[in-house]
Amino acid sequence: MIARKIRSGEFKRCRQLCALAFEYEMWDPELSPQAMLDKVRGNPRSMQDLHWDSQYAAFADDDETMLATMTVVPWTANFDGHPVPMGGIGGVASLPQHRRGGAIRACFAAALPDMFAGGTLLSYLYPFSTAFYRKFGYELGCDWVKWRLKLSGMPAPDVSGYWRLSEPDCPLTGDVRAIDRLREGRYNCMVLNGDTEYLYLQDNPFVSRKYTYVYYDGADRPRAHMTVAPGNGELDCPRFVFDDREGFLGLLALLKRLSADHSHATLYLPDDMDLRGILPEWRFGNVQRTVEQRGMVRAVNVEGLLRLARMRSEGRLRVAVKDTQIDENNDCFEVDFAPGRENRVRRVDAAPDIELTIQDFSRLIVGCCSPDSMWLPEMKLNGSLEEAAKVFYRKPTFISALF
Repeated sequence: MIARKIRSGEFKRCRQLCALAFEYEMWDPELSPQAMLDKVRGNPRSMQDLHWDSQYAAFADDDETMLATMTVVPWTANFDGHPVPMGGIGGVASLPQHRRGGAIRACFAAALPDMFAGGTLLSYLYPFSTAFYRKFGYELGCDWVKWRLKLSGMPAPDVSGYWRLSEPDCPLTGDVRAIDRLREGRYNCMVLNGDTEYLYLQDNPFVSRKYTYVYYDGADRPRAHMTVAPGNGELDCPRFVFDDREGFLGLLALLKRLSADHSHATLYLPDDMDLRGILPEWRFGNVQRTVEQRGMVRAVNVEGLLRLARMRSEGRLRVAVKDTQIDENNDCFEVDFAPGRENRVRRVDAAPDIELTIQDFSRLIVGCCSPDSMWLPEMKLNGSLEEAAKVFYRKPTFISALF
């Protein structure tokens, strides 16, 4: 079996495998491989289109028969206040007759070392099976909270601002981006959106039936935005972004205005946003709050992440990591840290204070849990928990991009 990045003539075959695996209708199936690629190149509508050549595929030994494919999209994500390269795994697809034959494993075996060599620090994916992707070093990542609000039971906030609908002739892109930037710098794993992520604002909402509104305060400053998609008498809000209480109340006031035709609205928020002090009535079915797991994270470069991580106080910790996919991560790293300077990291031949699999290191370093968690059965703590907690501790994490 051979695993490598695809060539230009193989792009259409990757699309065919994805259409089969995810059971959707393929667009323009009659186009030749070159014409399909030219169409994507000429009008990229997503990061996947923009980086069509970041796809890997596994082939039979003839190097022509494609067995499986996956994409490694080069995103930029926030990590402790630093923009870092993150490989977003998507489009993982195998021909049914070749599943369970090691084709996806071969793709990861090729892609993960390439990501490391190319300077990628993190990777993220949305799994069909968490157990399957743990084999490649991924571990449970961010959570999000799904809020289903009964609009008749919500307050009608008295706000001083106003709302504008984004339309193709006035897409409000700059204002939406400014609001997003506030969230992106706050949460680890949050993708820093580029131009392609705002193309949805150029779509005609009267055709797509997805309506994006921006809330402005009394001083004409953009404070929040949301996208609402009506259906079955309810509103789904795949984007609901605000920076403070006023922004939330501004969006809630608009939802309340839509309550004559819609019974409920569903929002998707980071797990540290607690609405209990804002929503007055939690009984009688007014609020349903569900915490859902939101993908899996992987550390690609242990040394690089330790160098950039935001530590608590000052100290020194030796961290030993075991990684079955990326050889360069198999070492004991001593990190020396103090306020006001970059962390100093070096490889040492010494007894570690903490021993971690790459899965547990990944979850700990981005802040999904702390070292006193009961869900780290393979962690071995040789030093003090107090010192380890200066390096590994709970942090705000969230991701909204899909790939």
